[in-house]
Amino acid sequence: VKIIITMAGNDADTVLDFRGWDSEKKLEVLYNNSLVEEMKLEILMNNTDQFFLIVIAIIVFFIQCGFAFLEAGSVRSKNTVNILIKNMLDAFIGGVSYWAIGWGLAYGEGGNSFCGGSQFFNFQLDYGLYPKWFFQFVFAATAATIVSGAIAERCQFFAYFAYSIIITGWVYPPVSHWAWDGAGWLAQTGYYYDFAGSGVVHLMGGSCAVVGCYFMGPRRGRFGKKGNTIDMPGHSVPLAGLGGFILIFGFLAFNGGSQAQIAHEGDVVALAIVNTILGGSTGGLAVLFINKFMFKQPWSFLMCLNGALTGMVSLCAGCNFYEPWAALIVGVLGGVGFMIVHFSMLRLKLDDPLDAVAVHGGGGLVGILTVPWFMYVGLKPGERGIFWDGHTNIPWLVLGYNIAGGLCIMLWSAFWSAFLFGTLYYLQMLRVSTDDEFKGMDLIKHGESAYPAAAWVEYQYSKGVTGTQDHNRNNAVPANMSGHGLGATITMSGIKEDQGGEAFNNPFEMVPTTGKMFKQMSSTFLSVTASQEGGGTQACQEDNKGYEEE
Repeated sequence: VKIIITMAGNDADTVLDFRGWDSEKKLEVLYNNSLVEEMKLEILMNNTDQFFLIVIAIIVFFIQCGFAFLEAGSVRSKNTVNILIKNMLDAFIGGVSYWAIGWGLAYGEGGNSFCGGSQFFNFQLDYGLYPKWFFQFVFAATAATIVSGAIAERCQFFAYFAYSIIITGWVYPPVSHWAWDGAGWLAQTGYYYDFAGSGVVHLMGGSCAVVGCYFMGPRRGRFGKKGNTIDMPGHSVPLAGLGGFILIFGFLAFNGGSQAQIAHEGDVVALAIVNTILGGSTGGLAVLFINKFMFKQPWSFLMCLNGALTGMVSLCAGCNFYEPWAALIVGVLGGVGFMIVHFSMLRLKLDDPLDAVAVHGGGGLVGILTVPWFMYVGLKPGERGIFWDGHTNIPWLVLGYNIAGGLCIMLWSAFWSAFLFGTLYYLQMLRVSTDDEFKGMDLIKHGESAYPAAAWVEYQYSKGVTGTQDHNRNNAVPANMSGHGLGATITMSGIKEDQGGEAFNNPFEMVPTTGKMFKQMSSTFLSVTASQEGGGTQACQEDNKGYEEE
């Protein structure tokens, strides 16, 4: 009797000739071959999971590009290079910090319920865990980037280095250990549900960001003395839109990849991805319609974009447990949460150029609070959400532990953020000077301009082009590309003669002491020469309500 066995991974078949063999030997050979096949299958499944994790982590890493474009478009052109280099350094500093102490605190062996206890500097870390290391690192880098957007345009470069290292290496790792490592105190309860990090990543980052906004203070000219909000738009909606679309793309991997495997029965990668895009859809629509019909505002692209991102953040915690219809509802709740936090920040005069606190803090809080109500998929009767099994203890325990976990995450993050930003504030190392803030940090700090004036050389803007006088005037260099630089002409008296620039770009208001001195000198000069020219003097006044005389 001959038996032909096809071995996995081999092109040629293995032929076993059983003639002359006793039964015991035949069974032993067949059993050993089945073991070999089982081992090869296990290796194949493990390699598939590792490859999946690496690819997903690379896509999640692309989120850094989305953050960079979104933040660059949301700040003024004079700070574009500054915010770009900070986003790039988030990845570089985060990589070194997470390698040195971050991974060890989060997942190192021999730890306790608070943090890990070994494998710092990747010492004795098995190479088979490197895919997980890289995946967890890109999550840590995301948490640090949340803060950079919230305090953009006025943070000193040294302060940025400090908080990037502390958040990536110290604040975030213990939080991820609590929830996602088997030894963590939240994970040991078995009732804290946060699949992709609504609380661990986003609520943590949002909590750090709101503390940073408080100590940093608003950008000059953002709020008037009477408490009114003065709009201070970013310089490029297309750049912000591009970054937003990249973030939406990256969020699909962020949530779907949190399964960390794909070769096993019961994996929910596809369900998590579908729920994430549905939540983002209803989050964006909810904010768009609320802003239009409740607040009587125009159809805002940026508000809609932030609503979509908030909806995706709110899906992070339970995207593996929701039916699609539930994901739609959670996305709407995330959009509502964004609006509440957005207007609360303005009411409290906390300046967040990116709405990072509203997106990540508001969305993260909604995310961990909605899981106990809507969880359903893959759960047994009695373990499902409150809407189905509210008569049992389990969903209420999930609600209690999610609230407790969220509170601990916020307190932990706020404490270390207050310590860090408070210390830098006390040492006067937190915020740039008024002069630097007015001029912008691109040329002063980095020696590079995002849009160099010398580079804007186009024939269509030349006044020498043949044509009528009106044609020449229409083809003059736009205000933002003129030699004035500010997009407006400032007279000796400090009055802005055209509407090409905004009041918060007026040096006479941004540097009020020097501005008033020059105004007094110029007004004296004007009063002497006015009678000789046959014209009256124009009263000097400030056109930014945020700097009115008391």
